[in-house]
Amino acid sequence: MIIKWLAVNILTILAIIIWSQIQGYQSNNIFLGKVIAQVAFVFFLINLNMYFVFLMIRKSKIRDVKIKLARISKKMMKFHVPLAITATTLIICHAVIMFYAQSDLLNYKTVTGVFLFGVLSILLFSGILRRKKATGKRRKFHYTMAFLFFGLILLHIFI
Repeated sequence: MIIKWLAVNILTILAIIIWSQIQGYQSNNIFLGKVIAQVAFVFFLINLNMYFVFLMIRKSKIRDVKIKLARISKKMMKFHVPLAITATTLIICHAVIMFYAQSDLLNYKTVTGVFLFGVLSILLFSGILRRKKATGKRRKFHYTMAFLFFGLILLHIFI
C-alpha cells in the first residue's frame, strides 16, 4: 500500500513536470514562475500526505505498522505549518511573477489561479481555526478544503 501511495505521488510530480515541458514557456519569467509553483506543489503534496498517514494508522490492523506510522507522523507534524507557510509564500511569488509575465490577464489560467488563491485562503483559515481548537468538524473541513484545493490545482495545471 505504501509503495502504491509513493508511486502515485512520484507519478503526479513527474506528470506535472513533463506537462510543463510540453507546454513550454514564452519567457524566462514564466519558466521561473512554473518552477516556483512546482516546488510549492511538492510542499503542498507532502502536507496532503499527512491525511493518508493518519488514515493508514486508523485502518491498519498490524500493530507494528501503526507504531511506525505514528512515529513518522509525529515527525511530519512538526513540519506541517512551516511547509504550509513556505508553500503559500511560493504560491504568492508564482502569482506575482505570472501576473508580471503575462500580457493577457483574462485567460483561463489566470482566472483559475485567482479562484485557487481564494480557496487557499479558506484552507489556511481553516488550518488556523483547527490549530486554535481541534474539533472533528474543523478537522474534516480542513482536509476537505485541502482535497478541493488539490483537485482544483490539478485542473489549473492540466487545462
